Amino acid sequence: MNMAMSRFREESEEEDMPRKKKKVDWFLLLTDDIVVEILKKLPSSVLRYRGKYVCKRWFNLITNQILLDHSSFIIQRSSGLHRARHIVVREVKQKLEFEETYLEIPCRGRIKSWCNEFLLMVDPKRNETLYVYDLLTKKGFNLPQCSRSCGGHYTSKCCISLCYDGILRLYKVIHMFMGSRIRCQILVLLSDVVSIISNFPKWKRIKVPSNMGEGQYYWGDPVSVQGRYLHWDVHSSDYLVSMDSVQERFYETRLPGSNDERMRNQYSFVEMNGFLALLDKVSGNKANLWILKDFHKMKWEKLHSLNLSCHWYLSIYPQTDIPFPISSVVNKRHIIFKKPTRPRTVNGLLRYDLETNVVEGVPCTMSTGYNDRYVVQSVAPDLLW
Repeated sequence: MNMAMSRFREESEEEDMPRKKKKVDWFLLLTDDIVVEILKKLPSSVLRYRGKYVCKRWFNLITNQILLDHSSFIIQRSSGLHRARHIVVREVKQKLEFEETYLEIPCRGRIKSWCNEFLLMVDPKRNETLYVYDLLTKKGFNLPQCSRSCGGHYTSKCCISLCYDGILRLYKVIHMFMGSRIRCQILVLLSDVVSIISNFPKWKRIKVPSNMGEGQYYWGDPVSVQGRYLHWDVHSSDYLVSMDSVQERFYETRLPGSNDERMRNQYSFVEMNGFLALLDKVSGNKANLWILKDFHKMKWEKLHSLNLSCHWYLSIYPQTDIPFPISSVVNKRHIIFKKPTRPRTVNGLLRYDLETNVVEGVPCTMSTGYNDRYVVQSVAPDLLW
C-alpha cells in the first residue's frame, strides 16, 4: 500500500512539473511527410553534407526521399582558377535541374576517386603522394607513400580508387598498377579517416590472379558501384575485371550476350541506381543498355534499347566511338552524357530520356572541355545506420 502511494505521489509530481522544464523534440511530433517538406527548403549542399548527419531519422528521410533521385559528380579542369565544380542533378516534375557549386580544395592535384564524402587525390606538390579530403569537415591529409613501381599516379599503368567496407566500417584505398605483372596494394583506414595521422597504417599486397587482364597494359580508372565494387574495362569482348573490395577478391565478370552476339569493344560503363550499367553500341543507330543485377552470380538484365536519331548519332557517335556516359538519375530514367567536342563549349552535357528516347542539351550555362575529368560520387548504402 505504501509503495502504491509513493508511486502515485511521484506520478503526480511529474504531472505538476512546469512544461518549460521538459525537453520536447517538436520534430518527433511531426509526420515524416511534413519533415520532408521542411527539409526540402534547404539547399542540396546543406542536406548532403550536414543535414543528413543530424540524426538517424533525418539521415533516412534525406537519403531515401530527398536525395534518392539526386546524382552528384565533379567536373575538374586541367587548369584555371576554379578547377573543380560540384554538379548536383535532380528530377523535379519529370524535368532535370542542375545545381553547380565551386569546390575550394587545398590540394590542386587530380581527383582520382570519390567515395561517400571523401575525395582521393594526387598531390603534385608532395611527389605525387595521395591526398584525402573530407568534403564535410573541409579537412585533408596525405597518405603514406605507396609503391613507386607504377611509375607515378598520372601514368596509364596506375589505377587508384577509394572504397568503403560497410561490414567492418573501414575505408580502403585500392592501388592497381601494371609492371611485369599486375599488382595490387591496399591501405586500410578507419571510418574516422583523420585518425590515420596517429595510426600510421601500412600498405599491404593482395594476390592478383596471374591471368587477370592478361595482355592488357592499360585499364584506366574503375567504375565504382555502392562504394564497394570496382569494375575495369580491359578492352575485352568477353569479360571485364571486377573487384569486391570487402572480400578483397578479383573476378572476371562475363559480358552480357551469347556467343553469337559478342561485344565489339564499343561499350562503356556507368553506375545506375546502385548497379553497374553497360551501354553497348550494336549498330549505327542503336545501343543496348544492360544492368548487372547480381554481382557474384554475374547476372545481366537488358534494361532498354536506345533508338538514336541522326542528331544523336552525329553528336554522340563520331566515327565509331561509343558515347561517354557520366552519370544517371537514380530513378533509371535519365542518363547524362558528355559531348565529344574538343574545344571548350557551353552546354557540353547531354541528357537522354529512356522513356521518350529523346536527347537534349542540358539547360544550363556550364562550360566544359574535351580534357575535363568527370568524377562520380559512389555512395555506400550502409554508410551510417
